[in-house]
Amino acid sequence: MKIAFWSEEEQVETAFHMSLVACAAVRISPQSIAVVTGGYSGRELEKSFSGKRGNSVLRQPVEKERGHTGQAFLAAEQQEYFLAAGLDCLLGKQKDELTRQTVRANMKQIVKDKLYCLPGSRRKEQEWWQEDSLFVRLKQVMHAVEDCFGLVFFDCGSRKDDFTQSILQEADICVLNMNQESELIGDYYRNPPGFPGKIFFLVGNYFADGLYTRENLQRLYRVDENLLGAIPYNLQLREAARSGRVEKAVRRCMAGNGREGEFERELTRTAKLILRMAGIEV
Repeated sequence: MKIAFWSEEEQVETAFHMSLVACAAVRISPQSIAVVTGGYSGRELEKSFSGKRGNSVLRQPVEKERGHTGQAFLAAEQQEYFLAAGLDCLLGKQKDELTRQTVRANMKQIVKDKLYCLPGSRRKEQEWWQEDSLFVRLKQVMHAVEDCFGLVFFDCGSRKDDFTQSILQEADICVLNMNQESELIGDYYRNPPGFPGKIFFLVGNYFADGLYTRENLQRLYRVDENLLGAIPYNLQLREAARSGRVEKAVRRCMAGNGREGEFERELTRTAKLILRMAGIEV
């Protein structure tokens, strides 16, 4: 099942909020979950999971044919073609080579057998990236990832390119991420994007004493309480994400027996609501 996180605004930390929900979801659900970026590169998402926990993704040489001679050579002999495993490696595979074992071997394991992150491409993403010859394989890689996991979380950020739009059109659930005090917050509820999948509203950097509390948003815009989640502002979790230890921080938070108070309650509630929308009872 495909769950896409997206925002109409930039700099609302969609990748961060998605990583928190994913980490909470694997704590309360038996589902295996993959987190991927909705494009070539996903440095912000990867950084949240870059700590030492889990397996490392090794660098490996990529063979390339020399013209029409049919003789293979290591392209690294001429230039830097040693690409990290991950999306770059999978993009070089034929469809029948994208087996479960190959896909998982090119992902970073965050929680054993439950949470994986797909490292993005190391190529510099340009405006013309969709014209890259390997782009045609990006969709088949994502489909292969979906076949390996119960749930796939896509970080679409605030992107509006064709590939992101195709993800949003195909997603079973679209999580619309917004800031609590955004001037556009009313537009999200009055005129939500016309995506075919179910819509879930997520308020990030949430303050319970702010103007637009969950209760006020439900009352003002007649939003079903089960379609609206919140992630309270938490400086410690933000720092943990910056240092690549977001999963460890969420695990410690959710094992705190309520000591984290509002943050733990709201994050757990949000993860449960999204999982239930996906047909998973928790």
